[in-house]
Amino acid sequence: MKRLLAVAAVSLTFTSCSLLNIGSEPEPRKVVELDTLHVEEPSPRQPYKAAETRVADLIHTKLDVKFDWEKQYLYGKAWLDFTPYFYDMESFKIDAKGFDVNEVSLVSGSDRNPVDYNYDGSQIEVYLDSAYTRNDTFKLFIEYTAKPNELELKGSSAISDAKGLYFINPLGENPNKPKQIWTQGEPESSSCWFPTIDSPNEKTTQEISITVQEKYKTLSNGKLQYSSLNGDGTRTDVWAQEKRHAPYLFMMAVGEFAVVEDSWRDSMLVDYYVEPEYEEHAQAIFGDTPEMIEFYSELFDYPYPWAKYSQVVVRDYVSGAMENTSAVIFGEFAQKTKRELIDNSPEDVIAHELIHHWFGDLVTCESWANLPLNESFATYGEYLWREYKYGRASADMHLHQDLQGYLREFDSGKHVDLIRFNHDKPGDMFDGHSYAKGGRVLHMLRKYLGDEAFFAGLSHYLKENKYEPVEIHQLRLAMEEVSGRDLNWFFNQWFLDEGHPQLTVQYDYIDSTGVQKVMVTQDQDATEFPIYKLPVIVAFHMSNGATIEREIEIDSLEQTFSFDFRSEPEWINFDMEKMLLAEIDEQKPVEDWVAQYNESSLFYAKLTALNEIQKHLRKNDEAAKTAIAALDDSISGIQEKALSMLKVMPAEYDTTVVGKLKKLSKNDEDSEVRSTAINLLPKYADEEVVPLLENALKDSSYYVLVSALDALYKIAPEKGLEKAGELEGSENGEVLMTVAGIYLEEGVEGKQDYFLSLDKKIKGFSRISYMSLLSNYSAEIGSDQFRDKALKILDKEANADQQWFVLYYAVDGMVRIRDAYQTELETINEKYGEEESMEQEDADRVKAIEAKLADIEDKFEVLREKIEHPRVQMLLN
Repeated sequence: MKRLLAVAAVSLTFTSCSLLNIGSEPEPRKVVELDTLHVEEPSPRQPYKAAETRVADLIHTKLDVKFDWEKQYLYGKAWLDFTPYFYDMESFKIDAKGFDVNEVSLVSGSDRNPVDYNYDGSQIEVYLDSAYTRNDTFKLFIEYTAKPNELELKGSSAISDAKGLYFINPLGENPNKPKQIWTQGEPESSSCWFPTIDSPNEKTTQEISITVQEKYKTLSNGKLQYSSLNGDGTRTDVWAQEKRHAPYLFMMAVGEFAVVEDSWRDSMLVDYYVEPEYEEHAQAIFGDTPEMIEFYSELFDYPYPWAKYSQVVVRDYVSGAMENTSAVIFGEFAQKTKRELIDNSPEDVIAHELIHHWFGDLVTCESWANLPLNESFATYGEYLWREYKYGRASADMHLHQDLQGYLREFDSGKHVDLIRFNHDKPGDMFDGHSYAKGGRVLHMLRKYLGDEAFFAGLSHYLKENKYEPVEIHQLRLAMEEVSGRDLNWFFNQWFLDEGHPQLTVQYDYIDSTGVQKVMVTQDQDATEFPIYKLPVIVAFHMSNGATIEREIEIDSLEQTFSFDFRSEPEWINFDMEKMLLAEIDEQKPVEDWVAQYNESSLFYAKLTALNEIQKHLRKNDEAAKTAIAALDDSISGIQEKALSMLKVMPAEYDTTVVGKLKKLSKNDEDSEVRSTAINLLPKYADEEVVPLLENALKDSSYYVLVSALDALYKIAPEKGLEKAGELEGSENGEVLMTVAGIYLEEGVEGKQDYFLSLDKKIKGFSRISYMSLLSNYSAEIGSDQFRDKALKILDKEANADQQWFVLYYAVDGMVRIRDAYQTELETINEKYGEEESMEQEDADRVKAIEAKLADIEDKFEVLREKIEHPRVQMLLN
């Protein structure tokens, strides 16, 4: 499962893997991948969460499903093959949430023999006709109706809903949204649409017959066996998954998709399901998939194990993406034009979900406590792909983003083990620890063992545990068996304990003895966190150009390491590989940090140096010159860091800086660097900047275009307004919203039709920005007629079945319009004070406003009954 993506610019912090920020003028820029950043107050320690007890083993699942779009029901028939896991049994329980159960029978040949059962709305307890032993098998038939919208289940921070089966725009009332059906099983929501043993340590083969109207395409796990026309305008597609996998990985998707076919090794089907308007872009979005499959197959010495690989994009998805076996679902963020892909490709998410097909689908965590065995590997898989495709610097930049996400979560107060047997509910495991920290821990394990042993160990782990559930110790044992090293210490401190080391590193050279001392202290609270064992390489850079490497092992709170040298090192590089998951205060003079920047090739070494150099910009000429030189670095992430440092650069360097910014704005290969440089230009505006920005409006990158338009408006408002008008017809939502933001900032009247037209053009999470702009424009500038139309759009969003934070901003927009009316009413009343009569025009206006407020209150009353989320309820009340 891929955590949700975060869209820049929201003033509200959510308990969600999606962090959204929108103000009155949204920042129309990059989408940033983040883990959970907001953490609730620590809850009492929960009881031990064991793996699910295996009572009955589910061998095969056969389903026959049909849909009622109007009622949003699934009518299902299930044939389930079981055998007792070990002990004899006469009864057992099957997970089935919120069903109408019509029949439960044992199947014998063509006969069905009803059995007694008890159903509590969550599980069916089946009473068999006799005692069965582990040498027996039996087939159970269940006929049922799944009613997902009647379930009262809560999602989590990473997966915002838990009803398992979703009907999107089922009545076709929204002309801007396709009708679709899709499923989301992780962690335990598959049992919301079919009866099963809904636990990650269960494995079953499957067959699904899906009956739909002929116009719809279907997708499920495995391969399409055949399709049958039913003579009534419907078609039945039969999909079969012949290799065992966990029930949470079952999936269906139904919709009017365009399907673009590709292949791996010229034989296996690889295909991409997108909305028809994106058919021409599907290859650009997903086209690296065959190369990714080959890369991972070779890296793990284990060929891709499933029958096909499909990827489908759906609307209103409740998470980022999901690794359903051989049929991955993506939220609509993945659906982009070729031009939009220049700035913001879903490539990392594509890699993440693909590597799950080894780590998660083939070998599955036996309990949610062991979720890092799935998600840490998928997160690190993003690193591995970037390293292979784009080089280590790109991979390290990505790993740094993950590290910052984990540290933010840690700093907010979430201090938990990676492998967590005391989590409250499964959804709590999908956080910055399981993803970001886990990926970083795997990186350390790789650096400790070396590449050959690390990847051989992973291959051994996969081959020994294929199609089986596993716990963390099986990974440790596999790595130990290959490497020959005892790894208990590593797994105990990193996987089975909380926190990370906080180190202070100091240096002292003793001239009289020629001894270089390296003093290291572990500053983390030893009453809460481990005293870490940390093998690490320290590099000593000598005056003759030589580099001397020494491996040390830190294992105490305070240690001093001594090295004999004939002369004092020029500078010292602690953790030469920059692989430690740690917060490190390395105390050395600014000259040494300048040397580290100039002489290092690694992203982390350069970034760490610039972070320290930044502290000295105003008082050290070499520091300032180094920061300016970093603007031309070959690593885009270092250029971005250098650009951020310009905010505190002394004014004496302005001439040099503006020259650099102009050059970067026009010529840098990275669109993000060009965009960031343009954002900084208004501070240094001269006669050359306006034509430069006008030319940047022609850039192929929307990032650059948006930044140029915003900067142009700041420097030359009239010219910016003129260009904004020319861009009203853009196909890109961020450009359209930037135009709207300029109109709002400038207070341009007569743009009501433009704001209303965006309702059909702005999609996905960007609609949150749109609702904020629409409501602000309505409140500040709009007529009553325009406000009525804006309220209709916002009310439609607030009544839609979608993620709570989208509902929040719809309601927030309605509140702003209400407040505008209330302010106007108060102004009129204050005008007359305690006078009993007022002019007829004002009296008529008061009556009109009161009617508007009553109408809004009626809408709120409906929403109070419908929306349960406390944050939205606070707004409504």
